[in-house]
Amino acid sequence: MKTINITSRNIVITEAIRTYCENKFSRFSRYFDNILEINATLSAGRSKKGPLQTAEVRVAVNGSILKGVSQEDDLYAAIDKVTDIIEKQLTKYKEKLRDNHHVNNDKKISFEAGDNSITVQSTKKIVNVSLNPRPMDVEEAILQLETLNKDFYVFTNSESGDMNIVYKKRNGDYGHIEPEQF
Repeated sequence: MKTINITSRNIVITEAIRTYCENKFSRFSRYFDNILEINATLSAGRSKKGPLQTAEVRVAVNGSILKGVSQEDDLYAAIDKVTDIIEKQLTKYKEKLRDNHHVNNDKKISFEAGDNSITVQSTKKIVNVSLNPRPMDVEEAILQLETLNKDFYVFTNSESGDMNIVYKKRNGDYGHIEPEQF
């Protein structure tokens, strides 16, 4: 962790508050190693119920900024709550990065000792799906496509008896695929 910057608005930051913040915010390194900077803003204000203490924390991590804000009657309670918020965000962010980096690349690598060669084979899975498409006209198939919120819909054309596909184009129009008759 590089730096912890603590600023204030309408409040005097005592050495005890600064030390408390630094101790709380230094815990963030347990959740994520690449924290570049932590900026905390502590402020005091008034509400209809009485004094209101606000702790706002921004954590710079790998080009992203995580932000947490907490408002409480007590400044220490606000700091505790914003610390919990940031810790949850750091955990979620780290899990997201881990899930993205550990995506199965669908390759099998084998080494042959006899001729010192390495073989890379793709192991993509093919999932077989069997359909019994209902007979309908193109307009009804488009209605089914929209109702089911799918990218495409396979159906038997009631006019020709052939299997057809309707799909939604990027521009919002619909496409219709039917086999050519020879």
